[in-house]
Amino acid sequence: MTKTLVNGTQLYSLFETYNPFGPDLSLKPLDERKTILAANANFPFGLEIAGFVMAAAQDGGSPIIIQFSGNALGRAGRGIASAGQVSYLKALRQGAKMGLAITESYVDTCNAPFVAIALDHFAIPDVGKQNPGETCFEEAKPYLVSRESAVSMLEDALEFASAYGVPAPGKDKFDGWVDYLSSASYANAVAGFMTCLEELNPAWAMIDTEDMPPGLNYAVTRHVCDLVKARGFDAILEAEYGSTGQAGSTEEYVSLQGEALQAFARQIAGFVKYTGARGISYPIGMEHAAPLDRRHEPDTQRLETVQREIIKEAGYYAPFAQHGGTGAKELAKGLVAKNNINTHFLVTIAQDLLRHFMGHKEQVELGHKSACASDIYIAASRAVCEAAVEKMKEGGTYGWFGAGLP
Repeated sequence: MTKTLVNGTQLYSLFETYNPFGPDLSLKPLDERKTILAANANFPFGLEIAGFVMAAAQDGGSPIIIQFSGNALGRAGRGIASAGQVSYLKALRQGAKMGLAITESYVDTCNAPFVAIALDHFAIPDVGKQNPGETCFEEAKPYLVSRESAVSMLEDALEFASAYGVPAPGKDKFDGWVDYLSSASYANAVAGFMTCLEELNPAWAMIDTEDMPPGLNYAVTRHVCDLVKARGFDAILEAEYGSTGQAGSTEEYVSLQGEALQAFARQIAGFVKYTGARGISYPIGMEHAAPLDRRHEPDTQRLETVQREIIKEAGYYAPFAQHGGTGAKELAKGLVAKNNINTHFLVTIAQDLLRHFMGHKEQVELGHKSACASDIYIAASRAVCEAAVEKMKEGGTYGWFGAGLP
C-alpha cells in the first residue's frame, strides 16, 4: 500500500494530542509533553529529505514535518539560473513540485507512517518597502485589493484590535497602510503564497510578517487566512506576531513580567482570535542561523503565559512554532509544539563532507572516482538522519508510533 503525506487535519489532531495543557489549563507533567521536529529542506532537496524520511521511518516510526521556505522553493525552482531568467511564480511553482515529488517518493520507499509537508517563512513584504513601480503579475490580479477594500479591512481589524490594547495609527500611517494593501507588491506576494499552497498542499503554512505593525498585521493575517479557507486548503496557517529572531541579530531580547507580559499575551490572543490562525509564532529569545558557539535560553514564562491566554480567549489550542531551534540552549518540550530546525542540518552536511574531503584530499585532486562518487553524499544523508533522530528524541517523539500509540 502506498504511503501518503498526512494532511492539515491529521497534523492538527496530533498537535491536540500533544497539547501541553490539561483541561484545567495547568501544565501536564514534563514526561507527558511532546514536540514535533520540523526539519527544513534546502537545495538540493534530496540529500536532506532522504535523511529526514529515514529518521521518521525507523524503529516503528516518528512524526516529522518536512518544510520548505519560500526562499528555498524559489532557489530550487530557478536552479542555477538568475532571478531575472525565471519568473518569480514559475520558480516557486517548479521548486514546490520538485520538493513534493522527492518527499512523496521517499515516504513511499521508506514506509514512513507520519510525514507532513509545511511551507515555512513565506515573506510578505514589510510596509513601506513595496515597490511603487512594481507590475502586478497576471496570476496575481485576482489578489489585488482595491483602496476601498483596504480601508474596510483596516478599519475592521483596528476596531477589533483596540480592545486588546493595540494602538491605532495616525492618519498618515493609516493612509500608508492603505497604499501598501492595495499595491502590486502585496498582491504579488499573496499570489506567491497561494501558488505554493496549490503545488505543495501543505499541512502547515506560515506567512512571515516579521516586524509588521500590530494593527496592520491583524488585517494582513486575517486576509490571508480568509483566502486559505475560501480556497479550501486544509493547511494549519501559522501567523507571526513580532520578529522571531534574525540571523546574527545584536538586538538584546527583553523578557516581560507582570502587567507587561499579560498585555503582550492578550494582544496575541486577540490576534489569533481575530485572524483564525491555528498556529502561532512570536519572539521567545531565539535567533535564526545561530552558530555553534551561541545558544539562547527560551522564555518559558512567556510561552506558558501566552499559550494559556490563547486557549482562554480564542477557545482553541494554537500550537507554537519555535523558530531558530538550532540555537536553543534547551527545548521547552510541549510548550514548543513545532521545533523548526534548519541550520543544524546544513552544518551537519557541510561538516560530514568536509571530513571526507580533508581525509581524501589527494585522491580527489588526482581524480579518483572512489573519492568523488555518490557514496559521499549518501554518507552525508545518513548523518542528517542521525541528527534528525537526536532532535526527535529531544522532543520525546522518537519511535512514538512503534510504541503502539495513536
